[in-house]
Amino acid sequence: MNEKGKVPFSYEEFYSRHLVMREIGIGGQKKLASSRVAVIGVGGLGTVSSLYLALAGVGYLRLIDGDLVEAKNLHRQILYRPRDLGKPKAEVAAERLSEANPFIQVEPALEKLNSNNAENLLRGVDCVVDGLDNMRSRYIVNRACAKLRIPYVFGAAMGMEGNMSVFAPPETPCLECVLPNINDNILPQCETRGVLSPTPGIIGTMLAMETIKLLLRVGQSLKGKLMICDFNDMYLTIIEINKRENCPACQT
Repeated sequence: MNEKGKVPFSYEEFYSRHLVMREIGIGGQKKLASSRVAVIGVGGLGTVSSLYLALAGVGYLRLIDGDLVEAKNLHRQILYRPRDLGKPKAEVAAERLSEANPFIQVEPALEKLNSNNAENLLRGVDCVVDGLDNMRSRYIVNRACAKLRIPYVFGAAMGMEGNMSVFAPPETPCLECVLPNINDNILPQCETRGVLSPTPGIIGTMLAMETIKLLLRVGQSLKGKLMICDFNDMYLTIIEINKRENCPACQT
């Protein structure tokens, strides 16, 4: 914005490269502008996915994160700077996204997700994007999304590997159909395995792409599929996934 607080360009100028796309155009851009997305966790995955969703013109973004910015975040969580240390992630991220695109609304939710508040935090959105770093929280989100019938764009990144899917029961399996009863204690952690900065960047960008495709109903999504990525040798594969009989999360 200029010194008078006015945006120095028009809506049409900002989105000009979208408006000429046959996949988007004026109608698609209006659809994005009327869409509501929750990003749960604004870390390595969430900062990247939320930035591209904001720049694409998703009209309302809800950023859910109760953590503060730490030095160990800065090498991969692209919305934060050293001057932001100690500040709430959701607030800083919301401010940056609002600066990046003045035509959208960004709401920070400074709460730690749990089984008691998940449904309230996620209610009223068209899609939920995964920016989490543990399975316990993902199971909570998965069950809330299954109950509320909200598509859950799942992603994970560690080291130089990552994976993605779109869970939208009853149309598709849910997270617990595919990866049930995983204890976080047996999984690699950022503190011990580490994470290369481009890894969440790549996965986070793809999460944004999948979300935009879902909102616009274009292309073929990862519904009913799991993408597995190993960037050591640029190995990417997609496997079919199936519903689990009597899954307690999505078939109750």
